[in-house]
Order: sequence, then structure tokens, then C-alpha cells
Amino acid sequence: MRLCILSAALVCLSQVPAFGQEVLNTSGQSLQGTWRSGAARPDGSASTAEIGTYSADGSYIGANVDPSHSPHVGVWLRIGDRKFAFTVQFFTRDEKGVFNAIVKARIILTLAEDGQSYESVVERVVMDTEGRELQVINGIRGRAVRVNVELAKNPAP
Repeated sequence: MRLCILSAALVCLSQVPAFGQEVLNTSGQSLQGTWRSGAARPDGSASTAEIGTYSADGSYIGANVDPSHSPHVGVWLRIGDRKFAFTVQFFTRDEKGVFNAIVKARIILTLAEDGQSYESVVERVVMDTEGRELQVINGIRGRAVRVNVELAKNPAP
């Protein structure tokens, strides 16, 4: 009998956070959905705009405004409270449309508390067509906003 009561008490206590341990509400902490983003190099020499969709299975597909880029394809994973790791790759083409490089971006995202925007830090890796690393650019900063359903401002009668 004592063993039963002691076991039940231990099970109940195991569900209580330790002293000083913060209880985090992580519901709604997902990138799932469509986002409009922008990023700029640390020196401000280049910036870009992109729109993309994060799927529930951890995949991503997007495109930016640069016509020399293929669609961007990647994967994402929640790694902490409002923190996500995201890796995306795409191909680039020269002015004649010939494949000339592979670009990979390693990104850490921090989701805003309201889940409607995020800030990011990007490491961009440029590779040749065989995947050999040519250049790494660190410190690229980005920001994105969630695309939400909107009703027409002036609906037709």
C-alpha cells in the first residue's frame, strides 16, 4: 500500500516543474505557412525579397526577385523557444541562362512572440557547379512577415 502511494506521489511530482524552471507555452510556435522576407548583406551592398512556404513536414519552397535564381528549396526545424534552424539551397544562372553556381544558406530564425514575424541571421555559402565551396558570407540579417488571408477592401456587389 505504501509503495502504491509513494509511486503515485512520484508520478504526480514528476509533472511539476522544478523550482526556478520556467514553464514555456510553445503552442503556435511554428513557421508553417507563407512568409514574405527580405535580407541584406552586412555591408548593405545587396538586398533581396522572397516569398516562400514552410510546410508542416519541415520542408520549404520559395522564390526571390532575382531572375538568375532557381526556386529555393529547403528544410526547417524548431530548435528552441521561438528558435528555428533553416537550410535552403538554390541554383544560379548567368545572363545566358547557363547554370553557374549552387548557393546554400544556413539560417537561424527567431519568431516574434505574436508569431506574425521573425528575424534571422544568415550564413550564405556559394559553391561551384560541383559543390566545392568558393565563398562564405556571414552576418546577413533578415526579417519576414507572415502572409495572412485578407478580404477584398472593395468587394464586388
